[in-house]
Amino acid sequence: MRLLSMCVGALPLVVATAAQAQVITPVQGSRSVSAGISAVDATTNVVHSDSHGTHGFAPFSDSIVLKANTQYEDSKSRVDADGSGTGQSTIGASRITASVSATARGVAMDPSARGQGQGNADFYLTFNVNRISRYVVWGSAQADSDAYIGAYQFGGSTALLYVADITATHPILSLDIGNLDGEDSSTRTGWIPAGQYTLQGDVSALVDAQGQGNGSASASWSLDLQLFCPSDYDVNGTVNVADRTAFLNAWQAGQLAADVDGNGTVDATDRTLFLSAYNTGC
Repeated sequence: MRLLSMCVGALPLVVATAAQAQVITPVQGSRSVSAGISAVDATTNVVHSDSHGTHGFAPFSDSIVLKANTQYEDSKSRVDADGSGTGQSTIGASRITASVSATARGVAMDPSARGQGQGNADFYLTFNVNRISRYVVWGSAQADSDAYIGAYQFGGSTALLYVADITATHPILSLDIGNLDGEDSSTRTGWIPAGQYTLQGDVSALVDAQGQGNGSASASWSLDLQLFCPSDYDVNGTVNVADRTAFLNAWQAGQLAADVDGNGTVDATDRTLFLSAYNTGC
């Protein structure tokens, strides 16, 4: 929303002008969670897998947890397996939020035993943005695993989260974490032009313990992407003279925070684009 000062007689008034809003329109996509377990030894044979998903755009929330806990008292079995996949996401008119996670665990305590667990969750979306927009995106990803004996690894995990325009000319966010990387997070603010964009994210965790092994793995990521009016420089939901002043200060200093067209150079084109959007209102 753009606020304009006007006067009626000697009394100042503040009125709002409205222009075309920035809108996210989903085109195609899928979201799913899955898990699998396999607990096998001389006396046990438990194998199970499951998956849930949607190709729609309504809010999605689902979780699958599979367990084969066979090491109860006096049991001859010496094998366990767990796997889980969880996903939650909402696609709104100007905001996308999502979080996914996966876990796995495998235990084998006998030469004949094999405990395998796996979990997965993913989110793939193609969407259109109808006009140049200011955006704020926050993303966080982590992956961890203790499924190793010395240098021998029998499990691992990964977390991938990527948002960009369909030609990858305007990357918005990229996180790629393996279980040796730990975790990473990023917050970015900028402008994206009208066009088609892709969101790709998945997590996976796998543990395959054979003979003698006990390990677990996990991975997760979270995302919050929100669009604002292109002249809402401070992204507080309101366009006023403070946005114009802040932008011009950044532009005069040559800061990349004033690179409206995202070409890596701050020049007169950026100033023209911003002031045009500011004068149009939101």
